[in-house]
Amino acid sequence: MRLKRRGSRCFPVSACIGIVFIALTYCGCGRTVTRVSIPVKVQSEIDVSRYSAFAVLPFVQSTRVSRDEVLPQRIGEEIASILRRGLARQKHFEVVSTQETTRLLTGETVAEDWLADIEHLSQLGKYFDVKAVITGNYRFDTDSRPRRYYGERYSVQRQRYVMNYQDYMQKTYFLTLRILIIDVGTEKVIWDESYRRGTAEAHTLGSFIFSQAGPQENTLRELSRRALAEFTRRISPHYEREDRYLVQ
Repeated sequence: MRLKRRGSRCFPVSACIGIVFIALTYCGCGRTVTRVSIPVKVQSEIDVSRYSAFAVLPFVQSTRVSRDEVLPQRIGEEIASILRRGLARQKHFEVVSTQETTRLLTGETVAEDWLADIEHLSQLGKYFDVKAVITGNYRFDTDSRPRRYYGERYSVQRQRYVMNYQDYMQKTYFLTLRILIIDVGTEKVIWDESYRRGTAEAHTLGSFIFSQAGPQENTLRELSRRALAEFTRRISPHYEREDRYLVQ
């Protein structure tokens, strides 16, 4: 619908409304616009009425890594422990404790190929008396490249700022965490997604050599926490803040 006026162009109704709104807002006609942040409930991406009790099994390292990047098996157990703690803080979920999981898994061989045996993982879930099992694998990679930082410094001799640069080594860490949720009753995978997180460090030649020989578990744990927090948020009902605009 358009409004027509003799001797002038036609303007859409929406444009007229926008002009009136701007006039009311900025011309002091007794109208103000207030931005209000309100909590909005976000539903879980899984059926929490069905999947409320979990057993989190140790994560395994992906076989697609070089020999130099093979990490101790305890890393997969620590990733599972971090996830258990995160899920246990959610009121909608019950999680088998780390101690109980370790006890019941005595004698189990944790390896990459067990992720392909969904039937066996489902049987473990029945052994734990839960509705679903959570497990997955992880891949930890590093990438090191020379970088050059450009800046300015004040030259006393020239009495002005001059261009300056500094060479350094940038070491980047990447974690790819694949998480699966397996329905114990149907023996089907209901969740299979990967989360990739990274962080970078700047090194001099000396500190870079030290970082190559130093432990990397702390960096991996931090990246794991970030990835697992995203997973937990998506499967947990929660509130997020959204902006609303009120016209008064």
